Amino acid sequence: MNFRVLAGMPTSETEMVLSARFDELSTADLVASRGSTATLIEAAGEFPELDVVLIHQDLGPAPVFDAIRDLSHRHPQLAVLLVSTTMDSDTFTAAMEAGARGVMPADSGIAELETRVAKAAEWSRTLRRHLESASLDLPVTGVRGRVVTLSGAKGGVGTTTCAVQLAMAAAAKDRVVCLVDLDLQTGDLPAFLNLRHRRSISDLVEAGEDITPGMLSETLYVDPRGPHVLLAPEHGERGEDVTARAARRVLTALRSRYELVLVDCGSTMNEATAMAVEMADRSVVTVTPDVPSTRGAQRLSALWERLQIRAQDDVFTLVTRHSRKNEIQPDFLRRLLGTQVLRTPIPASYRGLEPGENNGDPTKVTDEGLRKAFSRVASELELLDAPEGTSPGAGKGAVPTPPGGSRAPSGPMPSTRDVSGFLNASAGAGSQGNGRGPGPHGAGGSGG
Repeated sequence: MNFRVLAGMPTSETEMVLSARFDELSTADLVASRGSTATLIEAAGEFPELDVVLIHQDLGPAPVFDAIRDLSHRHPQLAVLLVSTTMDSDTFTAAMEAGARGVMPADSGIAELETRVAKAAEWSRTLRRHLESASLDLPVTGVRGRVVTLSGAKGGVGTTTCAVQLAMAAAAKDRVVCLVDLDLQTGDLPAFLNLRHRRSISDLVEAGEDITPGMLSETLYVDPRGPHVLLAPEHGERGEDVTARAARRVLTALRSRYELVLVDCGSTMNEATAMAVEMADRSVVTVTPDVPSTRGAQRLSALWERLQIRAQDDVFTLVTRHSRKNEIQPDFLRRLLGTQVLRTPIPASYRGLEPGENNGDPTKVTDEGLRKAFSRVASELELLDAPEGTSPGAGKGAVPTPPGGSRAPSGPMPSTRDVSGFLNASAGAGSQGNGRGPGPHGAGGSGG
């Protein structure tokens, strides 16, 4: 990718001369030009992946060295070059003290312009890679987040329903949550959340080895009801692109940014879901109280143990569609499966789920029994607790808004303000985070 340059030129004539020179360059692009220090500083935050800022010595109205100092403080990864008409020692000294990376003559030729911009841009990109690498090691709280996977014993046992409701329950308790759809062929979170978003996990796979915060910002959907969402590919055949290595890379990047990463693995196992289960802090299998589902759960947990992905006694089982009238009860499943069956089952309240799933809005599930059950399951799995090592109150409400961001709206709805420093997650229902609003009301089934 060509180096991206922003310029601040005092007159239309100097702007035209500079634009003509950049037209001759094959390694750099002039993305925009501004005619004042104020608009230049503002524009520096508008263009992603910017490398170099050229600022003319005669640019006003604010003193140019104050503008350089301001740019350096706000965007330390940007290389600022002063374009000067007076190449003397005082100018060099003042520019360096203000934070510029260099000074170049206003009448520089094309060859000198290309060399100066290339060196400054390479410095900028190196620094940005170091900053992003450091920021991906640990989240803002200084503690790595938890990864929890949910897998279905077979199709239709409510895996996606549980994943969505548990994510909502955790977000309501001020946990910073990312919900990942790793059901790569048949994932249907858009119907459950009534959302429309053109990005998916495939975009992160195409990004290569380094997943930057900017890439995550472009790919994740910010749900105003709480969690951020990473979707499965729109076309199922694209799921083959998500290898085990890609899944590990994506989940590692998310774990470093979120307190909780909930992964819907669907009911089929592939190398991506196997990797997710292996690296998860908690792995849950959802099962309905019937023989086909029970046999599916046995096969899945036995397969994980044979492949040395996860031991059976390290698997949690969540019983859905529970009723006291069922022949198979949780206590029997506990003895039969050899896994840790969660104490709280999800009751068989089909009508209670309908308002939420038919409207694509989990908050419309008003059945008190269902709401309490999901909340208790979230508590059993420790989804409502901050990661170990986090100080009390270190959730969303305790972290200041990142520069350029905005504070979350007040009210009963859980905050979506991002504490990770790379998403403007405070958008209301009208803007829907990245500018993609919800689609027409989708109908979600009661299965998973």
